[in-house]
Amino acid sequence: MAKKLIELKNIVKSFDDEVVVDNINLYISENEFITLVGPSGCGKTTTLRMIGGFETPDSGEIVLNGEVINNIPPHQRPVNTVFQRYALFPHLNVFDNVAFGLRNYNRVYEELKSNVRKEYEKERKMLHSCLEQRISKEEKAEIKNRLKEIKKEIIEKIHFERENLLEKKYQDIEMRYEKRFLELKAKIESEEQKTDEVEAAKEALAELESKIKNQNGIKKSKVKANGKYAKELAELRKIANQVELATLNRQLKETHRHYNDELKAAKSLMMSKHHIEEAVYEVLKLVKLEGMEYRKINSLSGGQQQRVAIARAVVNKPKILLLDEPLAALDLKLRQNMQYELKEMQRKLGITFIFVTHDQEEALTMSDTVVVMDKGKIQQIGTPEEIYNEPKNRFVASFIGESNIIRGKYIGNKKVEFMGSVFECVDEDFAVDEPCDVVIRPEDFDIVSLEQAKLIGIVDATAFLGVHFEICAIIQGQEFVIHQYENIKVGDKIGLSVDPYEIHLMKVDKDEKV
Repeated sequence: MAKKLIELKNIVKSFDDEVVVDNINLYISENEFITLVGPSGCGKTTTLRMIGGFETPDSGEIVLNGEVINNIPPHQRPVNTVFQRYALFPHLNVFDNVAFGLRNYNRVYEELKSNVRKEYEKERKMLHSCLEQRISKEEKAEIKNRLKEIKKEIIEKIHFERENLLEKKYQDIEMRYEKRFLELKAKIESEEQKTDEVEAAKEALAELESKIKNQNGIKKSKVKANGKYAKELAELRKIANQVELATLNRQLKETHRHYNDELKAAKSLMMSKHHIEEAVYEVLKLVKLEGMEYRKINSLSGGQQQRVAIARAVVNKPKILLLDEPLAALDLKLRQNMQYELKEMQRKLGITFIFVTHDQEEALTMSDTVVVMDKGKIQQIGTPEEIYNEPKNRFVASFIGESNIIRGKYIGNKKVEFMGSVFECVDEDFAVDEPCDVVIRPEDFDIVSLEQAKLIGIVDATAFLGVHFEICAIIQGQEFVIHQYENIKVGDKIGLSVDPYEIHLMKVDKDEKV
């Protein structure tokens, strides 16, 4: 079972006395792709912003890896965000946009502080709980003093752990580079001792060049490495000019530069320049932007800018990536392509993705888990298949895909009555004669002859949607939507049948208007 990474407990958020998020409870697992979907104003973006730290809940707790993070600022959370409008820096090129977080943010130090705070989390919560109870002034004073002590202890322990981490980092750098320096120096010493081999190569090279000149009548002093002697010339020149020694000396010089960079960066627990370069090139390859490192942002297409925004967000490997409708500005074809690419990217990175969209198809295509929201409340949580095939209420059934929803009555023994006919079904969690809502998806109807039909209607309108025809039919004064591969003329009668497993029953919400 996947580890629980983040949990929202009884979260409430209001703006101007209007409740936008109404007491929601939700947990999200490691490496999960979860999508919050719902109409505009349902509270999905506000929920995302509270996880990111851009908004603070009025009440409730946001728990990340066991730590309550309500009051922790965004930059101290292991969370990055890809915004709808990308928020790229126009004055920086692609490389510098992606590298920005690595140069300016210390993920290691923030994780260290978080781990220290978590050690005191249980005691702090217990003490704050005691303060809310009826206790004496002396007890209150004692608790407040202990809370002050905890704050001081946290600062001291963070400093202590930081020094330990620095010491380990320096030791690691010294051990890695000491081995590398020894290897390079040994190779350089070995090359420097090849004086006889170098002299012999110079003599052989001079003889070969003279031979080629005589054969071809070349007057120039330089003989080009071509023809049948090309390979031999190249090998002799490499030895005679001590190319390997020059390469090793360059590597030694570059290794010294990397060593000094790492020591300098280690003082602030930041990444060195060459590690930043490696990380940026690696993530640009992941988002398929190799070769565009030094392009200006305003020269990129919308899809390329979105990839830069994603690269910048994932380059420092956050635990959670928040995506606030990042595909909304893209055209349909590019949007569909990016849906699959984002899902594949999430699988490769192993990062938890929390995605916000109002597009039902997008939610079903990309997600491991879908959270359907409306009016600040969670209406249903489930896999895309569960959400589509087994909606919990009228809102979910009508918002996720198209549905025909009919009021019916369960008559027992896996049978339901609606529109004056009795149909077999597979649901049975209902009392005999209990009212229910019947959900039938447009693609689940079968068109049959009028003699075999349980439902007969008149075709009111048709439309060709590329893959299928959408047929609207009036049955007993109610409009039904049917998806079929063959068209039927407006005004014709249509006979319908539906298999038991295509009928889904929902409990009736007494307060819901039909």
